[in-house]
Formats: sequence, C-alpha cells, structure tokens
Amino acid sequence: MEDEDDEVERTVRWLEDLSNGVLKRDFEFLTLQGLRVVRARKDSFLCAFVVPDRLSDRDGNWHVGAMVTLIDDVGAATAYCATGNVKATLDFSVSFLSPAKIQEEVEIESKVVGAGPKGKLAMVVVEVRRKDNGKLIALAKQWLASVNLTGDQLSSKL
Repeated sequence: MEDEDDEVERTVRWLEDLSNGVLKRDFEFLTLQGLRVVRARKDSFLCAFVVPDRLSDRDGNWHVGAMVTLIDDVGAATAYCATGNVKATLDFSVSFLSPAKIQEEVEIESKVVGAGPKGKLAMVVVEVRRKDNGKLIALAKQWLASVNLTGDQLSSKL
C-alpha cells in the first residue's frame, strides 16, 4: 500500500509541477495553469479547473485545443499511476457536448477502465463537467501504451 501511495503522490506532484510551470514546458503550463487535484487514487483522478481568459476562442469559450491538452495530461497521469509505466497516447477521441465559458469552474474526472497484460496498455475515460450543475462538456477515450525511457527522461516526464 505504501508503494501505491508513493506512486499517487508522485503523479499528483507531476501534475502540480506542470500546472505551476516548474517543469518548464511552456505549452502545458499555459493550458494547465491553475489545475487543482481534488482527489487522487491509483486508478482515478478528480481535478478542478477555472477556465482562464487566456484560453478563450473567438466566442469566449474554452479553446478546444487547450481542453484536449489538459485531458491528455490528466489521462496520462491516471494511466501512469494505475500501471506504473509511462505511456504514450495511441488513440485519442474526444466528443465535445457543450462549450465551457471563460471563468467557469469545471471538474475533470479520469478513470482507468481497462489495462492490458503487465500494465503495458491502458484505456482511460476522461469526463469534463460543469462544477455547478454536473453537465457534461466533453467525454474522451484514450488508449495509451508503455514507452521505454531512461532515468533522466523519466524524471522529466513524471
């Protein structure tokens, strides 16, 4: 259980470092800045996010590219935490059901719904919902596969 807690804590720290600009990945910092991990478990995460002005499209909605980046990172973190392997996204589909407005608070919930043998393959489902009424904004399905990284690469990835 202690190893599991360490993995969850390490993964939460990685997401927080991305959202705080510690890892010096400018694009991810811009799209994840302000992300808060509300609940973290070995196979699921719940995050909160207030959509900032800088991520708006022409209509004053959350830009879908920024939303997809956030979904991809939260999904990858969830897969890593569940399997202990760093993953690369193989297949990624997102259904956008309603727009999120700037300054709206949303919740991002990700769950590992399937894992292959030895944790080398994982399927994650990510839901983005309005915090005030629970209305679904986006639903994503993400297949991820293990990648081999050296120690230096691993510390920069997670």
